[in-house]
Amino acid sequence: MKRHAVLLACCTACSLPSLAQEAWDVWETDWSAEATALAMPGQDEAPQAGLRGRFEANRVFDSGLELGFAIGGGVEWDHPARAGFSGIVAVPAPGAPPAVGAFSGLGQSGISDDDEVRASLETAFLYAKNGYGEVRVGRDEGVAKRFSQGAPSVFHSLSLHAPTLDPTGGAVLRTDHDLTGPAAKLTVITPRIVGLRGGASFTPEADVRGLDRDPDRILAGTAAFSLLNAAEAALSYNQYFRPSGVRVRAAIGVSTADVDAAPTSPVAYDTVSTRSAGGCLEWKDWAVGLGWLSSDNGLSGTPGDYEAWSAGVTREAFGLTWGAEFGRARDEAAGIEGDSWRIGAARQIGEQAMLAIGYASDDPEGRGGTRAVPSLGGEGIVIEITLSR
Repeated sequence: MKRHAVLLACCTACSLPSLAQEAWDVWETDWSAEATALAMPGQDEAPQAGLRGRFEANRVFDSGLELGFAIGGGVEWDHPARAGFSGIVAVPAPGAPPAVGAFSGLGQSGISDDDEVRASLETAFLYAKNGYGEVRVGRDEGVAKRFSQGAPSVFHSLSLHAPTLDPTGGAVLRTDHDLTGPAAKLTVITPRIVGLRGGASFTPEADVRGLDRDPDRILAGTAAFSLLNAAEAALSYNQYFRPSGVRVRAAIGVSTADVDAAPTSPVAYDTVSTRSAGGCLEWKDWAVGLGWLSSDNGLSGTPGDYEAWSAGVTREAFGLTWGAEFGRARDEAAGIEGDSWRIGAARQIGEQAMLAIGYASDDPEGRGGTRAVPSLGGEGIVIEITLSR
C-alpha cells in the first residue's frame, strides 16, 4: 500500500511541470467588483460603505465536466453597534439572564459592544459540475441562503430581505436563511428540472466571521457559544411562463446545528432549527414578493424564538424603479420586536452605477421587561450609490 502511494506521488510530481506549461487560455476567467455607499443625513453615525470583489476560473472538458474555483472577499464600514447584523439590541430586565439567539445573533446585555470595520474572505471554494448537478467544497454560503427568495427592493444594501448595512443600528429583520456564514462547507446541488432544483450543505464548524453573518462573534456581557455539524437543505423553483410573460421564483429551506455553549452560560442551548420560505412574482414592469423565516434560536427551556417576515413591491415607470416594503420581526432571546419599512426610487446610471433615494424606518421595541438600546433605531432620508463591474 505504501509503495502504491509513493508511486502515485512520484507520478503526480512528474506531471505537475507539464500541467503548469499548459496554456492558460483553456481556462475561462471572470472577475467582479462592487462598491456601495449609504448615507442617512439625519443620523449621528458617519456614512457607511462596503467593497467586495470576486475572481472565478473554470475549465470545461470534452466530457462536459466543468471544474473551477472561486475566491472573493470584502470590507464593510457598518454601524459600530450592529456590524454584521448581530449585536446587543436590548438591556435585560432586572435579574434576567442575558441571552443571544444562535441564529439571529441578537442579544441583550448591559454592556455596549462596538465593531465598526469588518474584513472577510467570503468565498474560497472548488467546484465540479455537469448535467447531473454540482459539488462545492470550501468557504461559501450555505444552500439555504443561496436559494432564498424574499421581497423585492429598490435598495441594494438596505433591503428588508437581506440587509448588509444598517444606518440606524435598529434593523432586527432579515429573512435570508444564513445560518453558517462563509464557513467551510460541502454543498451538493441537483440540476434544475422543470423549474425545480434542490440542494444540501454540511458545515462541520461555523467558526468564520463574515461580513453579514457572524456565528463566531462573542457579544460583550454574554456567554460564548459555537455552531457545530450544521446541515441545510433547500428547494428552489424558477420558471418563466412565456404565454403570460410571468416569472415565478420561490424557495423553501430548513437547517439545523448543534449549539456548543460555554459552561458558564446563564442560559441552556441545545440544537438550533430554522425554517424559511419566500417567493417573488414578476410580470411586465411589476415585481411582488414576500419572505418568512422562523428559528428557535437554539435555546433550551427558555423562550427564544426568532420570527421575521417582509413583503414588497416594485414598479418600473418614468425611467425609474419605484418600490415599497414593510416587515416585522420578533426575537424572544433578545427580548425585542420591531417594524421596518422602506420606500424609494432607483435609477440606473450608465451600465455600472445605481442611485437609490428614499425613506427608511427601523423601530425596535423591548418585550417582557427588557428595553431597546435607546441609541438604536430611527428613520429618515437615505441615499445609496452602488458601483458594480
